[in-house]
Amino acid sequence: MLRLAVSILLSTLIPAKGAFAAATSPGGARVVPQDAAERKNPNSPAAGEGEVPERITKEHWAYAGVAELQERYGAGKPLPPEGCSKIELLDSFIDALAKVAEEFKRRGAANIRRDDMDGIRSLIVALEDELFGREAYLTLRVSIERLLALVEPPVPIFKYKIGVDGYARAEGAHGFRMRDLSYVPNRDEGGGTYRVKPYAYWHPNDRWDIHAEGQAYGFARGGDDHANKASLYQGFAEVRIPNEGLPGVNWAALKVGRQEFVYGSGFMLGSDTFFDGLSFDAARLRVQPRSNITLDAFAGNYATPFSGGVKGGLSGAYLTYHPSDDSSLEGYAIRDLGAEQRRPEERLDSLGLRSVGGVGIFEVESEAVLQSGNAFDEETGRIERIKAAGGHVDLTGQFRLFGRDNAVFIGAAAGTGDVNDSKKEFRNPNNDSALMGDMHVVGDLSGADLGDHHASGMQIYTVGWGIDLTRKLNLTATGRKFAATSVEDGFSRDIGLETDVNLTYSPNKDCTLIVGYDHFFPGRFYRDASGSGKGADYAFAMLVFNYDWTRRKR
Repeated sequence: MLRLAVSILLSTLIPAKGAFAAATSPGGARVVPQDAAERKNPNSPAAGEGEVPERITKEHWAYAGVAELQERYGAGKPLPPEGCSKIELLDSFIDALAKVAEEFKRRGAANIRRDDMDGIRSLIVALEDELFGREAYLTLRVSIERLLALVEPPVPIFKYKIGVDGYARAEGAHGFRMRDLSYVPNRDEGGGTYRVKPYAYWHPNDRWDIHAEGQAYGFARGGDDHANKASLYQGFAEVRIPNEGLPGVNWAALKVGRQEFVYGSGFMLGSDTFFDGLSFDAARLRVQPRSNITLDAFAGNYATPFSGGVKGGLSGAYLTYHPSDDSSLEGYAIRDLGAEQRRPEERLDSLGLRSVGGVGIFEVESEAVLQSGNAFDEETGRIERIKAAGGHVDLTGQFRLFGRDNAVFIGAAAGTGDVNDSKKEFRNPNNDSALMGDMHVVGDLSGADLGDHHASGMQIYTVGWGIDLTRKLNLTATGRKFAATSVEDGFSRDIGLETDVNLTYSPNKDCTLIVGYDHFFPGRFYRDASGSGKGADYAFAMLVFNYDWTRRKR
């Protein structure tokens, strides 16, 4: 659960994102039920994630799966030939996982079979409750989950999936306006937000992927501040050309239709998860000449139903190289023509480099971006050149202490700015990057506003800690300090301090309950601009869900 929580911190929510609290795709992906015929036959190999009985025959899929792992990796606890109990199966499975983890550390992920990873995924889901009660499994968990993340199946392991995911959130604030996420002293408001996405995925074979996903989104925050809208959120077809010489690798894959673009930790391209999402009417071509090299080229237009009013095009290329199993180097170029109101000559070009590497229990991520392009200058009435830069460095560590999984996060982000020249301000796209703070009082690295006063360019310093109180309950605490690069004469560069505390309870894989409280301590900039030093509060209770009906491939 803590691994899920850390991924949330880096890539998702706004008032819950930075506190290790929700899934990248709300509720996460779960592949569980089979059709009625498969459920009636517990020995069916297609029943890969059905229940495992207390007494298991040698014909059962779980027995066969563990036996194959034992034989392939030389595990030392063979199963009884006539069948076994669930306890015996657990002992043998954990022993087999230890051998797999040893092979991974010694020779890397390239030597681990993908069909073994599919079997391990199914067994972990089916035996989850029992596994998390075993100390021997918990010591292997980080290695196995890292391996599972590296050895992703080249195509989905299900034939079709029908379901619904989303969230429902009740929220309240003091000194904070939720409509535009701004600091407003002495203001109180409450309300609720919902996002519901029914979906259907169809994978008739390894070459085709058909995906349809609708969305209903709405909110009500006192008075007349309310909205409800429904539309197609994603709808695409993807065709793949497998590389027969490299199992699990596609020479090329072309995806056409309405789709999300999510890369890295979402710093430049993400899915705006905490609100109404972000998708594009676009085409994406993915080329993979080798198993550790991937190049994406994409182009399209903002899908206006859920773009926050932004119109126009987006295009670019994203190159990913994995020099080793636990590291990556990435480079990208993005041209963004989107805006609520723009002129034909305007554009924003971003060139970025990102790296991720593991050192012991720690993972280090760094990303640097240079921005150029054209922007209209309201004062001169001319098109001027954009010159800006931004980036972030993050250190995440996971460890066990006093029998509990813990995680720590330390990060810094910064963007250039000039209070007298907006063309020197670094800008993030429409997204809910965790780096910007849970309350999102500071919306991006370009700066902060209050009334007619503007602080340009942000420096953000973050420290976070999380602990699994139980295997289903996680507590996190995060603090972020904000400072401006450039301000008006007589104003302070001190923007403020935000503190966040979240509790995340996951009773099962279908739903998660998140309760959070955030407080913003305004710095001297806000005190000078508003004449008030009162803090702002935000609290919420949020149910994240994902229910599906799946037919696995035989």
